[in-house]
Amino acid sequence: MKFKRYLIEAREQLKDWQSYIRRNKELQAGVSILNKINRAKYKAYIVGGSVRDIILGNLKPHDVDIATNMPMEELGRMFKTYDIGKSKDFGIVTIKHGGHDFEIAQFRNDGTYFDGRRPESVTITGKFKEDVERRDFTINAMGINAKGEIIDYFDGKRDIQNKILKTVGDPYKRFGEDYLRMMRLARFSSKLGFDIEGETEKAAQKLSHNIAGLAPERIKDELMKSASQSGEKFAEYIIKLDKLKLLKHILPEVMNLKWFRENLQHHPETRGEGGTVFSHVLKALKKSDTANPIKNLAILLHDVGKGVSLTHQEGLPKYLGHAKKSMDLVDAIADRLRMSNKERESLIFAVGNHMKFHKILNMKPSKIAKLVNDDNWDVLVAVAKADELVRGFDDKGDFEETVNKAIKVKEKFGMKQVNKQVKLVDGKDVMKLTGLKPGPKVGAIIKQTTEWIMDNNIEDQEEINNYIIALGGK
Repeated sequence: MKFKRYLIEAREQLKDWQSYIRRNKELQAGVSILNKINRAKYKAYIVGGSVRDIILGNLKPHDVDIATNMPMEELGRMFKTYDIGKSKDFGIVTIKHGGHDFEIAQFRNDGTYFDGRRPESVTITGKFKEDVERRDFTINAMGINAKGEIIDYFDGKRDIQNKILKTVGDPYKRFGEDYLRMMRLARFSSKLGFDIEGETEKAAQKLSHNIAGLAPERIKDELMKSASQSGEKFAEYIIKLDKLKLLKHILPEVMNLKWFRENLQHHPETRGEGGTVFSHVLKALKKSDTANPIKNLAILLHDVGKGVSLTHQEGLPKYLGHAKKSMDLVDAIADRLRMSNKERESLIFAVGNHMKFHKILNMKPSKIAKLVNDDNWDVLVAVAKADELVRGFDDKGDFEETVNKAIKVKEKFGMKQVNKQVKLVDGKDVMKLTGLKPGPKVGAIIKQTTEWIMDNNIEDQEEINNYIIALGGK
C-alpha cells in the first residue's frame, strides 16, 4: 500500500511507520542509526529529500541523510566515519551502516555567503530548527525521528498538500546564498508538478542573472539531473527555466529558437503553439520515452542550428544545413558546460545525423553501416523517433522500417570495425595483391572496396581480389 497519508496531530505520527520502514532496507539502517544516537541521549533526524519523498508516498526513498546534535568526536567513537573531501570541516561525515552509506551532519548555522555557492564558515548549533531554517525549500526542511514523527517548523507538509514550492524564509536571501537553488526550483517544480509561490518566482526572476556566476560543472550537473527525468518532465523543466528567466543564461541557443518559425507543412504539430522551432523541440521532448539524460539533451538540441540558418523560399522559412550548424553549436555548448568527450561525441553524432536518418530507406548499405555501427546509434534513434512521432508523419510505419533496414545491414556485415568503419577488407591482403607499400593509397582502396562490396552485395572472393588489383593499378 502506498504511503500517502499522514496525521496532523500534536505528535504528528506517521501511519504504520514500522510497517513502512520494513519495506526499505536503507531506511531501516537509517532508523537504526537514529536509535543508537538517541540511546546516547542525543537527538537525530532523517532530513531533506527523503522526508519529502516519504510524505509524497515514495516507497523507496534514497539518499537518506541524517542530522544530529551528537558531537563529531562521539560520532567517531560510535561509528566508523569517513571524511570525504574535507567535509568534516563543515560538520559532515559519512558512515557505512547496514550495507549503506549515510551522510551525517551536525546541526549547524551557515556563515556569510560570498560566492553564491557555499558559506565562508559554519557554526555548530544544538537546535534542529536553526539547522533546517538555512535549507532551500520548505518541502526539503523537515525531519523524521526514529518513531516516525515529522518535525516541520516551516509548513512543508502543508505546501506538499497544496503542491506549492516556496523557499524557507526570504527567497532573495536563499537564492543569494546559492544561485543553483534557482535551477533546483525549476527541477522540483517540473519533477513534482508543483506550482511556484509568487514571491519565490519573482525573486528567482530578479536574481536570474546571477546564474552566470556559477561554475559550468554545477550547471551541467543540474541539467543532467533534470534530463534524467522523463522527456515530458524535462520539457516542463525547460519551460520553467524560461519562465524564471534562467534559460537565456544557461542555454541561450535554445531560447533563441522561440523567435524562429517552422514551416507548418513540415511541422503541423506547432500549429496553435506559436509555430516556432522552440515549440517543436519541446513537443518532440514530450514524445521521448527515455529517462537517459544524453538522449533527452540530444532531442532538445537537435534543431538548435535552425537559429543560425534561416532562409526563405516562396515566403516560407527554410533551414538549409541546420544539422551541420547544430553540430557546431552543440560543440560550443559542450565546451561551455565542460562536458566529457563521450557526452560531446554522443550529442554531436545525434544532432549531426538526424536528417540522414530519415533518408536511410534510400541510402546505400555502406552509408547506413557508418551510422548503425557507431557507438551512439541508439542516441540517434531516440532523436529520430521523437522527431518523427511529434510531426505525425509515421502512419506507414516508416520509422520501424528504417530501423529494421539499418539493423539488417549491421547483422549482415557484423561488428568488425576500425575507427567506426566496417572492416571487410584487410590491408595486408591489399598490399599483397597490389604490391603497394603501406600508405594512404592502401587505405583508400580498403574504403572503396568495402563500400563496393556492401552496396553491391558482393560475396565472391575472387571477384573482390580482381577489384582490388584493378584499383591498385590505377
